[in-house]
Amino acid sequence: MKKLNIKSKLLLMFTVATVAISSVSCEDYLTEDPADKFTNDNFWQTEDNVKTFSWNNYDTFYGYGNGTTIGLSFFYYHGSDNRVDDNLSAFSFYQMPITPTTTNATSWNQYYSLIRRCNLMLEKVPSVTMSEAKKNHYIGVAKFFRAYTYFRLVQKFGDVPYSDQYLSQNDPLVYAPATPRAEIVEKVIADLEEASNLLLAIDDKNVTVNKYTAYAALSNVCLYEGTYRKYHLGQNGSAYLNKAKTASLAIMNNSSYRLNSDWQSLYNSVELGGNSEVILAKRYLTNVLMHSLQNYTNTSTTQYGLTKWAADSYVTTNGLPIQQAGNTQYIGDDNVTKTFTNRDPRFAKTINPTVYGYKGKPFGTAALTSMSGYVFELYNNPATSGPDVTTGGRNYTDSPLFTLSEIYLNYAEACAELGTATNIDLDMSINKVRTRAGIASLTTDGNNVSAAGVQINDPRRTAALEQISGSVNPLIWEIRRERQIEFMSWTTLRQIDIYRWKKGDYLDTTKNPDVNLGARVGTPVGTQIKVDANGYVKIYPTSTRNFEVKHYLLNIPTNDIDLYKAQGVELKQNPGW
Repeated sequence: MKKLNIKSKLLLMFTVATVAISSVSCEDYLTEDPADKFTNDNFWQTEDNVKTFSWNNYDTFYGYGNGTTIGLSFFYYHGSDNRVDDNLSAFSFYQMPITPTTTNATSWNQYYSLIRRCNLMLEKVPSVTMSEAKKNHYIGVAKFFRAYTYFRLVQKFGDVPYSDQYLSQNDPLVYAPATPRAEIVEKVIADLEEASNLLLAIDDKNVTVNKYTAYAALSNVCLYEGTYRKYHLGQNGSAYLNKAKTASLAIMNNSSYRLNSDWQSLYNSVELGGNSEVILAKRYLTNVLMHSLQNYTNTSTTQYGLTKWAADSYVTTNGLPIQQAGNTQYIGDDNVTKTFTNRDPRFAKTINPTVYGYKGKPFGTAALTSMSGYVFELYNNPATSGPDVTTGGRNYTDSPLFTLSEIYLNYAEACAELGTATNIDLDMSINKVRTRAGIASLTTDGNNVSAAGVQINDPRRTAALEQISGSVNPLIWEIRRERQIEFMSWTTLRQIDIYRWKKGDYLDTTKNPDVNLGARVGTPVGTQIKVDANGYVKIYPTSTRNFEVKHYLLNIPTNDIDLYKAQGVELKQNPGW
């Protein structure tokens, strides 16, 4: 059972906070405020009101979803757009049309509504009666959420309108022209740096934003920008990569944070509050806020399917790629037993290692299947078995949002991209993650990398696919692989990585056929699935998915373009759309 005080906070978040916020948001339309209603004039009186107002900000983190929605995306990124190479779904193909379209009529209102709330907090909190430390903390909370929301907008759309003021709905500045993405990123970094200085070091364990959440966000933003500038713009991103290192070290040097011994427990635990590896978690509680992820992976609903491209990324326990491990370590994938033998243990914790399941060949009492034959096991928790698992909208396992393992890999990647990585750097970051996983550590001379005394030279790193957008050195390649494996369930994080590395070709089924293949099942049972000449499941037998440069950004919502045009402001559509 989760502690009652947490339950009370969550109940307040979705009752009192909703009432207060909806009342405040009506100020532009009220001519005379009822005495029992909150307004901007009477709401900002106490610390409790400020805290209540801030709680609604946390809904921006998707986690495992809300209610009957399915959450395989830890942050809102491209909405329901799961353009990844690890697992494929109907959305994966639907959201990447072969021919250009400008029919996206969706809106970015969810982002700008949150930004407006943050700007209101920044305007009102300084006048609220509370301690200076608490006042600074909530200013830091507002700056954190404003910064991270603008960061997501930039990732999605590039140049977007920017405002750091709370504006009335009639203010002409509401329809400001788009600000260049580079300027917004600088403002985002400045906000997060200020937030890291203002926020309290500990605030409600790891379920609300604190100083180290800001450092984690700063690490992510700076790593993103440093690599984006290098791979997309051909610029020197060293200044950002150094900031990513510094922000990462602020967390790594805090002894309160340490890796769990059980990697899977990050994804199937009922309680992540106070977990030493989790910097920020999204909390779920029975009858208060629940999700459907366990239900989805424990019923006859056909799951997303892990791809052959992803499965082949798992190294053997000696730390070497399967193409280089030797036939005593990698014994092939003729059957499910061989596939998982001597492989990175995270493989068998993510996917059922004993049987494949697909249409025509379900297994277990729940008749489990997946689109590719690989059935997800990562989120299952035997302690939560029963109707709360098999009923949609009744799951209550917590979702991690920022973790120490991500910070370790951010640090390792920043060092490698700067060309300064040493064995000491690897031992204090990526090797801790690999040791926890149960695979051999890495050593480096700064460019080449070895495991178990063998220099790694993965054939996939120099394959034709990599030459399209440029191969990277062996060390960077292995760090990228480690991110893929460690965060195999974080679909949006994988998408963000692919996009910032400018590796969209991974998603193209013509250039990368393995992204449309699944498990090697040989001759399938029944006729409901198709296999290729080698017996691998063809996830989409008759479909292809092309990737174009324009897909690195979404098209600017057409209804917003029209809305701004009516106010005399031009929002330019993104290239190719």
